[in-house]
Order: sequence, then structure tokens, then C-alpha cells
Amino acid sequence: MDNKFNFSGATNKPSDADSAVKANVENLQSPVKEEEQDKSSSSFNEELNEEYVYKRSVTIVPVTNYSLYRRVNSKSLPNRRDSIGSSVASSRILSSNKNEVEAYFPAIIGLSPNHPDFVFRVKAWLNNISVVVNEIGVTFDTSFRFRRKRDFFAFKTKYDAIEESYERNKIGGLDKLQKALEIKINDLNLLESTLWQYGTPINVTDYLLYRHCLLYTHVAKDSAIINSSSEVRFYIKDDNKEIELQNKLRLSTNNAKVNFVKLLNDAKQFKNVYILMAAQQGRNVAIAIKKDITTQQNELDHYSQNEPDKFNKLCNDKDAELKATIELLIAHGELIRSVYNQNITKSDGTLIGANIKEAVAWFKDPANTGAVTAYINKLTYI
Repeated sequence: MDNKFNFSGATNKPSDADSAVKANVENLQSPVKEEEQDKSSSSFNEELNEEYVYKRSVTIVPVTNYSLYRRVNSKSLPNRRDSIGSSVASSRILSSNKNEVEAYFPAIIGLSPNHPDFVFRVKAWLNNISVVVNEIGVTFDTSFRFRRKRDFFAFKTKYDAIEESYERNKIGGLDKLQKALEIKINDLNLLESTLWQYGTPINVTDYLLYRHCLLYTHVAKDSAIINSSSEVRFYIKDDNKEIELQNKLRLSTNNAKVNFVKLLNDAKQFKNVYILMAAQQGRNVAIAIKKDITTQQNELDHYSQNEPDKFNKLCNDKDAELKATIELLIAHGELIRSVYNQNITKSDGTLIGANIKEAVAWFKDPANTGAVTAYINKLTYI
């Protein structure tokens, strides 16, 4: 590693996320009733200026691609122990922000930034990172104490925007996923590197080790790439995100139970959702709807339990009846869906829509009322 640190601070311009948070705060502060709103606005401002602790943690878990020898002799061999080590690239990045280094490292190495050995000791700490990771992993407390709650809101808005961007851009194969992940890691590191201005980590050592793992190439930041590189030895789990996903799944599952009971008392909507489920699964809709009602109920119940999000989406689709009608027309050959794409055409090849959404728009168009009536009448006699 170089003998000198690149202590270069970066000036960050306000992002769109900053503007959005500022706008939201300003809107919340706008008076509606002078007396009441003045009081609530004052209370809201006081709350925004209060200290706030953002509790979070991450767990670094070892990749369990054991050798054949270890698998065969697992009972007699000692538990596997691996270590997170130092990294030249990570050290350079973590030491590049002078203000951040001076804010965090005095608490770790016990020296003030103006001490002649400060840089040397920081470098030594980064060069000698060694964290043992057993088979169940190691958890870092990455909680952060913000001096003002408003700063937490601004951070969380930016953080969520980075995650949402990653989820959108990672689809399309391994190359796109890796590129999107590279951008995400860079953006997250830049965002985290600004936090020194707004507060302090609850556990400075754990926080910096998390930052190191974020940049450490031996730690996969998405389980989807674990087997794409031989150098990946660990993967990172965002414990907060895991909890959020579990809570979301529980809520979705509960909603699915409620929606299923509603369908049992609404034969028409039950049929619509059942048809859409069958079409979504690539089944022959014409054959599926001929099954007895008990079988249909069991199939839809199973689907609601295993795919609650998809099931709820079908139940809440305001165009469910129209889409089910289109799927029935396709099933009976009145309309044709291409086997090569989602194009839906008339039997003579005339395009109805490039997908089900466009087909719905075609059916809703007043100019096509006569044709739509004719199609619906055909279903009456099928």
C-alpha cells in the first residue's frame, strides 16, 4: 500500500432525493389553519431536529460450497473457520475521505488527527483487518446516531433510491446484474461516506468493518453472484432488509387469506381470478375452467399460499374481468397470442395489442364497441 493517504474531501451537490425530502418537509410545514397548523408545524420541526438512532445490522455469512472431502467427513472434521482480511483497494477508498477518517478513527486508535502517528496508525489498522467468520457468520452493528431526524430521512430517501435503481437495472442476465451491483456498491459507499457530517456510528469498529466488507471482493453483495466468481468466500445479508421482507410476506399472506375468502363468496370474481391464474401459469384455460369447483378452489387456495403477492395483484386488478374475457377468447381461438412474443391478434392477423395491457385498451376503446360486443356474444354460445 502507498505510504501516503489520499486525504481528498469531496463536495457533494444536492441530489434529487435531497430536493424531494426538502419539498416534503416544506409541504408538511405549510399552514392550513393558522393556529392549529402553527402548533403542529412547530411540533413537527422540533421532532425533526431531535436526535434519532437508526438501528440496523448486517451479517457476513460464509459460502457453503464445501469440498467433497469435507462433505464426506463433516462429522469428524472441526467446524470451518475463515477470515475476512484486509484489502488494498478497500483501504485506499476508506482512507480517501479526510473528514471521515478524522471523525471515526480517533475512537479506534486512541489518537487525535493532529498526532504525528495518526496516519501511520490508521494505515496499520486497515492493513491488519482480520475477522474470524464461523459457520453461522458474523454480525456487525451498523446502527447510526443522527443528530437530527431530518438528516436520517434524507439519508433513507437516498438509500431507498439506490436500492430501487439496483432492482430495476439488475434484470437481464449476469452481466447486467454485475454492472448494476458495481454501481450500487459505489453509490452506497459514497452515500455512507457523507454520514460523518450528521452523526456517529453506535459501534465505530463494526461500522467500518461493514464498510470494508461492502468494498471487499471476497464478499458477495447479492446471493445471485455467489457462484459466479471463485474468489467469493462470503455473502452479505442485510438483516433489516430480511426483516422487512419477512414482514411484507406475512402481510401479503394475511391479505391473500382475506382475498381468498372473499372470492369464495363471489362466484364471478372467483372465475375471473382463476382464469387469470391459469393463464399466468401457462396452462390451457379452456381445459382449466372445465374442472369441478372443488378442484378449482383447491388450486387457487394453493396458489394464494405459495404466491401471495401475485394472487393479491390478480384480486385487486380492476381489469380482471376484461382480462379474463380476453384470455377466454384466446383459449377458444377467437383471438391469438403469438408463441414468440405477447402480441394478441384477431384470427385474420389484425393486431389487437402488443400485450394484454394494450389488448385491454383496445377493448375499452369506444371505436371498437361493436367488435367487442360480437366477441362477448361468441363466448355466450361456447
